[in-house]
Amino acid sequence: MSSNCSKFFEYMRLIGQLKQVERTGWVRKGVKNPESVAEHSYRMAMAAFALPRNSNLDKDKCIKIALVHDMAESIVGDLTPWCGVSKEEKSKKEKEATTHITSLVPDEAGKEMYQLWLEYENQSSPEAQFVKDLDKFEMLVQAYEYEDLQSKPRSLQEFFDHTLEKYKFATEHVKKWMEELILHRDKSKPLDPLKSVGSADKQGAQSPLIKKRKLDINPEDSIH
Repeated sequence: MSSNCSKFFEYMRLIGQLKQVERTGWVRKGVKNPESVAEHSYRMAMAAFALPRNSNLDKDKCIKIALVHDMAESIVGDLTPWCGVSKEEKSKKEKEATTHITSLVPDEAGKEMYQLWLEYENQSSPEAQFVKDLDKFEMLVQAYEYEDLQSKPRSLQEFFDHTLEKYKFATEHVKKWMEELILHRDKSKPLDPLKSVGSADKQGAQSPLIKKRKLDINPEDSIH
């Protein structure tokens, strides 16, 4: 029992760490008080919760995938293409971290978490594809909100350009939400390029694991 409790509290510590990991893209662009990975995942889960009954998707499964899809980042950080880590290395690190985290909870729960994460990684179900769309969509909603919050319309255009160029939304619900987002954003006035939010060149390469508030936890200590 004592051993199980110790594992549970390590699990809680690691999941809690997601509240301290700032999203790398916003840090790179110099956004003030950027969101954490936990905040991103929570809103994705709430968006999945809002799915209508006629969606032909397993809503509960979508919510669960949204909650687990980034949990590895409590250990490895929010790795992006700007972090200098290959896709293969990123996948390896995240698999190791996810294996460790899911080993800390009871067998059935841990197995379910891991299988849902693997399903997301492999994009092997309609629910996983929906959550992948949701991941991109939520990021763009957040970009729009930062532009609006800081009164700097179009200052985060890079995120829209990169996503719409490299990624094709697969699910009808998210496609419709994207159309609505674009309509809202189009009402914003273009920004003078000299007043953009932060500068990638000035910021340089940022560590993907950036802590917020007071915690100071070494991610290397989390895998035994």
